[in-house]
Amino acid sequence: MTEILANFTWIDDTDDAINLVNQLDESADYAIDTEFERSRTFYLNPAVLQIKCNQQFYLVDIAIPAIAEIVMKPINGLTLHSGSEDLELWFQVTGHKPERVFDTQVAAALAGYSLHTSYLNLVQELMGVELDKAMSRSDWLARPLSEEQIKYAVEDIVYLDEFKAILSDKVESRGLTPLFNVLMQQMIDNIETDRHNEKLFQKLVKAERLKADEANKLWLILNWRDAIAKQRNKPRNWILKPPQIVSIIRKVKYFSDLFHLGLHPNFVKHHGHNLLHAMYSDDEALLKQKPALIRLNSQQGTRLSEMKQRINQVANRYDIEPSIIINVADLKKLAFENGQLEDLASWRVLV
Repeated sequence: MTEILANFTWIDDTDDAINLVNQLDESADYAIDTEFERSRTFYLNPAVLQIKCNQQFYLVDIAIPAIAEIVMKPINGLTLHSGSEDLELWFQVTGHKPERVFDTQVAAALAGYSLHTSYLNLVQELMGVELDKAMSRSDWLARPLSEEQIKYAVEDIVYLDEFKAILSDKVESRGLTPLFNVLMQQMIDNIETDRHNEKLFQKLVKAERLKADEANKLWLILNWRDAIAKQRNKPRNWILKPPQIVSIIRKVKYFSDLFHLGLHPNFVKHHGHNLLHAMYSDDEALLKQKPALIRLNSQQGTRLSEMKQRINQVANRYDIEPSIIINVADLKKLAFENGQLEDLASWRVLV
């Protein structure tokens, strides 16, 4: 721990942040990780940015918005592990997407390791070092950070550059660099894509066997819930849980009906009328965005089976998981929309 504690700099001052930025190279990729809190909010609460620059480790207090913007905006290339939420935070803070991303978890999956290999396990596999993850759920917004938190934070980026070099060679030797490049570009392109409502809509319509008018109400409520969650910066389920939404769709016709569903009286008082208005509105533009319910006919089911077989053959040839090419849900959607594997960039670079 002594070596790690002696080789990091804490940044919570504007001048120090500017000094760090002056060392950055726009063309370079930096090993980074982020710590944040989200259990009680819709948006991520930035806490700490870990970044390695010129062999020095910096822990940046990105709970201070001005510091976060100063340091994060100039960085164009990121090396990270399992970085979807890090990238979400990046876009939330900076308002733009990085130009380059190297995700070591994706690279590991193409280099012969399991699909969702953790940073902890990858350090063990490649470096022969065991890390302690006890601090992963600690309070990263607390100040000052403890010595244990500092050690954990630095260890989370200390091996990323080595991983990048090792895994790049492995991926290249297996002929999978073009696929990796496609997957990284997709990761960048999809940073601001939120499919939560689409996935929950499909799940509830199917599980609850909702009729067409009920499905419309579901879609309208899900979008209303999102608006309230963003406005109040609260988790979606703090506004309404899925079972409550289903009960509202099926049991509520008048305002007074809301009081019989176990909802908090204050919620009904402050949001009940707006909820009913949203549920019974004829928002044509919003309803046009409603996802089509994915139910395959026999021809589409046959096409799905054929595409699965082709994907498995190619995945076996490269010794990778088929879901790296396309996951099951998206493949089913592709079959439903009468698409072809050739429509996928991840497929075209393999065949």
